[in-house]
Amino acid sequence: MLAEAGISRANSSGLGTSTRRTGVQPVGADVEMVAVPEGDAPPRAHGAGKAAKPKRGYRELVLDEAQGEGERESAPSHATERGSSSTWVIAANNIVYMAAPLAMPATMASCGWVWGTVILGYSIVATYHSALLLGEVVTSRPHLDSYPKVVGEALVVWAKRNLDGLPLNLEMLRRVGSELAVVLQFLSYFFDSTAQVLYCAEYFDQLLPHLPVCQKQWLLLTWVLTIPLMQAPNFGESSVSVVVAYVCLLLNVATFFAEVWAYTPWDCEPGPSYAQPGVGQVFIGFTAFAYAFGGHGMYPEEVREMRNPEEWPRVVNYTYGTVCSMYVACAYVGYFAYGSGARANLNSNFPNNALNVFSIMVQLVVTYYCIYVTSLVMLLHIEEHAFGINPRLSCGEYTARTGAIRLVFRTAFVGLQVLLCIALVGVQGDVLLAMQSLSGAIGMTALTYVLPYLLHWMLHPDRVSGCAMRCWYIFNVVVAIVIMIGGTWFGVKGMVDGIIAVADAPDGAEPMCHLEFLYSPMSPCDSCYKGGLPDKYYALPPHGRNATCDALFDDDLRRRR
Repeated sequence: MLAEAGISRANSSGLGTSTRRTGVQPVGADVEMVAVPEGDAPPRAHGAGKAAKPKRGYRELVLDEAQGEGERESAPSHATERGSSSTWVIAANNIVYMAAPLAMPATMASCGWVWGTVILGYSIVATYHSALLLGEVVTSRPHLDSYPKVVGEALVVWAKRNLDGLPLNLEMLRRVGSELAVVLQFLSYFFDSTAQVLYCAEYFDQLLPHLPVCQKQWLLLTWVLTIPLMQAPNFGESSVSVVVAYVCLLLNVATFFAEVWAYTPWDCEPGPSYAQPGVGQVFIGFTAFAYAFGGHGMYPEEVREMRNPEEWPRVVNYTYGTVCSMYVACAYVGYFAYGSGARANLNSNFPNNALNVFSIMVQLVVTYYCIYVTSLVMLLHIEEHAFGINPRLSCGEYTARTGAIRLVFRTAFVGLQVLLCIALVGVQGDVLLAMQSLSGAIGMTALTYVLPYLLHWMLHPDRVSGCAMRCWYIFNVVVAIVIMIGGTWFGVKGMVDGIIAVADAPDGAEPMCHLEFLYSPMSPCDSCYKGGLPDKYYALPPHGRNATCDALFDDDLRRRR
């Protein structure tokens, strides 16, 4: 699943330094780094009548030498090609995809102040390190142009080193590892993209609540609107779209702070409350943080499409410098302002004013693009391996067959996600947070916290030296596995119980057409629910005065236990 490529990474002591590789050691050994001046060609052939060999790129050189070691069994013919995307396009794509700053207050609320701080800090350190390790792993074998291929190769290398002499079927082992990675990638990005579809429907519902259109119809409209964008073949062809999405992301963060400081929810009646989270909520929160840092499964695809893959470390630094700054600021300010009532769709915590309408419109643009970029890694892989379509093809290189396959397949793929969202409409609780947590628990935790450390250790054991380093690797793997199991259990249980509750509703009960709480101060958990908002904010009057925040939390906790 999900087409991916090798990441070029400078050594850990100098991220700004680029090198080229001119040799590969046997399978399982570290690759020796030899600096070669840019533009130097390989040695020319000697002998009368022999034509000089053309200049070759570092990927071709590595692949040719690796071929002699049996490491190039199934590389596609286009695996050695360089992409056409510039560094800034890849960095912007990475930031737009990874960044979910307005989901941070709800994620922090699920964990509480103490656990939220610990998990956020740990996630920043562990995932930044794992991003560099993953780059080091795939750079040493650039012919392994996908995450699944790297996992399969790591298992084979480990087996040769530690199980020598046993009658093992190495090709079977390689396939098992690759297929496991395929499943993890598919599940994580499928649920992630589904969450983006649900976001779009909620934003439409907030912008136009008085139209006789329910969330299910908004979901169908979202499906139709995504069809043209989904035809963009790859990251490079989406450069204009990503610039718009990146600007909208920055504007949306700015509107968040403007809303918070405009009416200071901590001065409202009754003000924010900070409930002590239960075990299930902490698991959900941890996996939601894993979702927020879950871009690692896309990194190899992005490097494959880079014009200068040796600049990948700059992409990582730009990504974490930008995204982590947003996360820390939004998590603490948002949780302080809205407390336990913070929702994954934070715009429902804002009042119904012009600034919020602008924010929702901006969010709609970003989310619309994220449906495409989140699904793209899966679509490219399926199209390459099921239909034989080169993932680097541009629109100008399309054949009629390629265009028809992509139109039908990509439209049907998003349609499947829309059907899942329709089944979840009407479920009580924060469905978006549950969806993001499930995506983080099932796949992104493994791709971000577990596999990079395991792959690096299996392929480069000599670089994992010292007790402290090994303990750090083991700690990350063990913690992530526990979180995967617990987060998946609580996430699936909560969503299934919610769907059953909707199905068991009394006959004649009207299904929920619109969002339960469109704006502040409508929710009983809202900081300003009792006192209301100043008239100048044009807030909708509070509804359901007989409801209590405790009752909502009790219902939600009951479903998660």
